[in-house]
Amino acid sequence: MRDVPVYDEEGGPSRAAAKGENLVFLIGDSIRMGFQPYLQRALEGQATLVAPEENCRYTQYTYTSLAGWKELVADPAAVRLVYWNNGHWDAAHWDGDPQPLNTEPEYAAMLVRIYGRLQRYFPNAKILFATTTPPNPNGTMGPNPRSRAEIARYNQAAKAALLPLGVEVDDLYVFLQDWGEAEYADYVHLTERGFERLGHHVAETIRNALNR
Repeated sequence: MRDVPVYDEEGGPSRAAAKGENLVFLIGDSIRMGFQPYLQRALEGQATLVAPEENCRYTQYTYTSLAGWKELVADPAAVRLVYWNNGHWDAAHWDGDPQPLNTEPEYAAMLVRIYGRLQRYFPNAKILFATTTPPNPNGTMGPNPRSRAEIARYNQAAKAALLPLGVEVDDLYVFLQDWGEAEYADYVHLTERGFERLGHHVAETIRNALNR
């Protein structure tokens, strides 16, 4: 069992370029960082995972970072699938601000821009968007609050923007919506057991997508 990470909603350095069979590029925040080790284990020998070591944060940060992140793979055209999420940072009321970082229309518009950039950088990849996971059902709020109702609305905005473009969606909100507070480490992050369950779900989703 690995040490339980400390989530401070900040990023870190990126890795060197990678090669491999069934290249899968992961983009996401600390939720992705939490389930990634379990996903890696579940897909061992079946896919090569590549991801920034940093937190991919909010949509504008992802959009402006993609040009650098694509260098994590030796040949971006060899990437078969991109599994991507933005949402928690966008919907958050940072330091209790009455306004979210991005409104729902701003968020949806940025997702469309990111999708266009992903198509450009990874021309042969299937793009799979994951909806944002629900916060703790006990209603606990952290320093940058976002409610379940808000996350549900942002997910609806994401689906309304991306589904007409042909983007496949893995609805993580639906997958987690009936989980109890015992699966949460705080107001939004999961316990190790929760991240393991989520990692296995994502592994199955990726497996199915690669085999279609």
